[in-house]
Amino acid sequence: MNFLLNPQFRRIFCLMVRQNFSKECEDALNKQINMELKACHAYLAMAYHFDRSDVATTGLFNFFKQASLEERHHAELIMEYMNKRGGQIILSSVPEPKASYVSAKEALIEALNMEKEVNESLLDVHATGAKVNDPNLCDFIETHFLQEQVDGLKILADFIRQLERAECDLGVYLFDKYLLNAHMHNKAK
Repeated sequence: MNFLLNPQFRRIFCLMVRQNFSKECEDALNKQINMELKACHAYLAMAYHFDRSDVATTGLFNFFKQASLEERHHAELIMEYMNKRGGQIILSSVPEPKASYVSAKEALIEALNMEKEVNESLLDVHATGAKVNDPNLCDFIETHFLQEQVDGLKILADFIRQLERAECDLGVYLFDKYLLNAHMHNKAK
């Protein structure tokens, strides 16, 4: 039984479930996991910037904190999928996110750009799966991510436009109160 303690033998057992799962797909998913975790940290930094006593916008805090949780959930979902397919998860260090923002609009624009980057990466993962004929990977990405990304991009763009219309302290205050009941992906309460 000592052979089970050997990491090489445990890896062999993991590889027993591996079927039609190329190294190229595994690498693309590892990149995506790390991108989702980077977005998780960025949203968390945004959330706690807006929770500071000198900023005090509870709606923005809640919105960005929820976005952080969603990005972490995405990373965990991909990690679970990797384990089901017999892949090896490789986490890299997460870069330090920006610590403060001049305005809510600046943070939302950064969030929109980050979501575009995440979406582009998801499309690359899907294309990699299609290129190596991995319909299971393509289905996984389509089912769990693509439409949600499109919806999230639209909502962020709408929020930015609404803030542009209300660019004054009272407008930001009212927008913040609106956000208390808003969700990035239109989830029902």
